[in-house]
Amino acid sequence: MIDERKIAFDNISRVLAITRYDIEQHQLVNDQSLNIHGENWFRDIFNFVYGLNLINTNFETGNSPAVDLSNFEIAYQITTTRTKEKVENTLQKIKKTKYKAHDLKIFFLLEKSKFQKETKEYFKNEYQIEIEKYLFDYTDLLKDIEALETDKLIKLNQKFFLKTADKYTDNIVLDLIFKHLLQEKKNITIDFDDDFGTIDTNEKLELNSINLRIASKINEGLDYRVTIDSFKEEDNLLTDLKDYIINDLYKRILIQGLEKKVSKKDIVDKKTYELQDIASSHKVDFNKLINKLHQKIENSIEINDFNSMNIAWIIIAYFFELCDVGVDEIC
Repeated sequence: MIDERKIAFDNISRVLAITRYDIEQHQLVNDQSLNIHGENWFRDIFNFVYGLNLINTNFETGNSPAVDLSNFEIAYQITTTRTKEKVENTLQKIKKTKYKAHDLKIFFLLEKSKFQKETKEYFKNEYQIEIEKYLFDYTDLLKDIEALETDKLIKLNQKFFLKTADKYTDNIVLDLIFKHLLQEKKNITIDFDDDFGTIDTNEKLELNSINLRIASKINEGLDYRVTIDSFKEEDNLLTDLKDYIINDLYKRILIQGLEKKVSKKDIVDKKTYELQDIASSHKVDFNKLINKLHQKIENSIEINDFNSMNIAWIIIAYFFELCDVGVDEIC
């Protein structure tokens, strides 16, 4: 039963995270369709998890101001907008509706607002409320799901998440995550003199003195090489991803690793592959560099949501094989 519970929770966690990235990409092309479907999907999940009887108020009034889901006591707004103005607008509008005495919850489809101290003080002074108590997102929902009794958690997964998980194939998940990563780097300047190339990975692991733990992760990640190659024709997706992972994150890690070993003039304006060569000549530990890159990627994609796919290691393995991470004599 413990295994069944873990499998169910892992799937729920994964689907909620991937759905967020799916909504994010639809937002970028001004497609609101998932937002609309999301209202009803989360309505059903909230009803199941919390034992509520929420209805979609938009069915009654067209586009209900401030409130999307409600029962006799609770009113939910479902949104992707995280600005102070949006939250304040909701607080003002609900005062003019029949839901003014309801317990308001603002649920963010992407990520909830993280206001600075002065903004929190503003809401406290103007509305006499602790604004954080009104703001929720999938992380809060996951905590409540994790607290469910085992039978109910397993049933939740079967009822709402298994079919959704089936539609998110490996290709779709990787595509969404790559595009999410590229949102971290808005202005991409492509400046590559080197071509994508490959060498024998085992030889390169040995040459870079990669330890067994990291080597096993890289070898596991290589299972997805064909999947990643399928994105080569998709609007420079892999080229842009390489620019972010290699010429931004990894380059900064290389520079930090070299700062105590060489003078700044020796590394300024150097390209990533040149910095790798310098790191190798000064015997910098590539295990530490790769571990730091793994952490950076994890932080960018909240990798814990994807415990069934080691996305960060898949990305590192891909660029390791292409000689973009780690040196090789023939690269």
